[in-house]
Amino acid sequence: MTKAIEQVTHKVSEESLKEMPLHLHQLPEKISGFSLLRESTLSNKTMATHGFPGKSEEDYYNIGRITGYLREFASASAIPQKKDGADIVAATVVHLFKDEKATETWMNEVFINQFLDNIGHEVGENQKLVAVEKLEIDDFYYQSVGVRAIQDSEEGVLSTTVIDFSIGRLLGVSFIVTVGDHGRTELVTNLGLELERNIVRELLTTI
Repeated sequence: MTKAIEQVTHKVSEESLKEMPLHLHQLPEKISGFSLLRESTLSNKTMATHGFPGKSEEDYYNIGRITGYLREFASASAIPQKKDGADIVAATVVHLFKDEKATETWMNEVFINQFLDNIGHEVGENQKLVAVEKLEIDDFYYQSVGVRAIQDSEEGVLSTTVIDFSIGRLLGVSFIVTVGDHGRTELVTNLGLELERNIVRELLTTI
């Protein structure tokens, strides 16, 4: 079944990606009170515009990335309160690469390094990346990697816990943004595991 699932990822279309990121009713109980913030296709042009500085649309194409889809949720009450320890944003993303090798290259050579290379630099509007911690993640069926990043801004400190995992030529991503210097490894892992299950469910419909 493992090889069959990997092979099915070669049949995935850009359109079929839309059902893979989690919907509201699939979120873990701890963040079940969130509401949909946005969902969108993530083209290589969008990644270059809104991702880490210094990468062009062509760079993503050369890595082997084709496209992706994001579904993001937010806690309406937490954002204005800025309460320390409040989880304010959660999201799952599925990226489509040209093959398994490209997915592995992203996880092993791009994902972690793009965080480490940008420590001390602006990574968003009035946001500076001040620290990065690599996480040991082994709960997923295939390869997985994770980081916890601390950003400082005019409005205070934010922590982002991110996990990437592979399924064939698909890359799943789960992340949570928290007010203050906090880690959410367990919660982001649970979010990612539900995403992994959802991706497999969608793939099985095409076998």
